[in-house]
Amino acid sequence: MYAIFTMRKLQLTQRINQLQYRQMQLAQRLQDLAVYAGNVADGLITPSEFMNGPASIFGVQLNYLNSSVPKALFEASTASQMYMTNLMNVNAASGGHYAMAVDPSKPSSINTNQFFIFNAFLKQAMDAAGKAEAAKVKQMETAIQNEKAQIDTQIKAAEAEMDAVQKAEDDGIKKSAPQYI
Repeated sequence: MYAIFTMRKLQLTQRINQLQYRQMQLAQRLQDLAVYAGNVADGLITPSEFMNGPASIFGVQLNYLNSSVPKALFEASTASQMYMTNLMNVNAASGGHYAMAVDPSKPSSINTNQFFIFNAFLKQAMDAAGKAEAAKVKQMETAIQNEKAQIDTQIKAAEAEMDAVQKAEDDGIKKSAPQYI
């Protein structure tokens, strides 16, 4: 009879080991996501951040760069063009006095500010991309935390069953042992 309990104990040991291994994988995934979240926090992954990140997030970082940078460039280009058009319209409506108010020593200063304006819009777009990606990472972290909590519950249940099986096995061994009077 105790052989059945021994077999169940082996099954439970294997189950507990599998669950603990999954927990280790999830913990590693959380660490990797934390690195990734730090890398995209400012919206742009620097070459140093890219190369020093764990191998598991290499593809994710590459996808982020390949999608966020062109989108941010497009957004910055569109926004700066609209801004410059509006600025030129204000300048035309003011009879050229707006350009003088921007920089009285150089009436053409409106045109020289285009690069600064574009860069400001690019930074805004990259910041927005970083925040959106950080929100996605937060959702993934929450899902992983939930899975870890479920695994903790499963481990506790398996360990409780293991204790009961161990007790039953010990009782089975005692009952099957020869009794000498």
